Amino acid sequence: MNKNGFVPVKARLSREDLAFLAGAREEVIMFAELGVRLLDLHRPQESGGITSDPGSPIHRCRACMSRWPCPTFRAIDDAFNV
Repeated sequence: MNKNGFVPVKARLSREDLAFLAGAREEVIMFAELGVRLLDLHRPQESGGITSDPGSPIHRCRACMSRWPCPTFRAIDDAFNV
């Protein structure tokens, strides 16, 4: 790493390699944005029903109405915690 914080790459890359890397970078950014949007959709809300413990109400996912944490949230959480 040089004093500016960059790691010099000494490999010779073809135009196709550079185009692939640029495209892959954009795809990773779009995939991360998709993950954030999915997590924003699947978040808890109070179910509004009667509960035996008013201090700890039942929560449901606001998108799929499954009990919290919903299967979508668990799948994303599992993927990040591998």
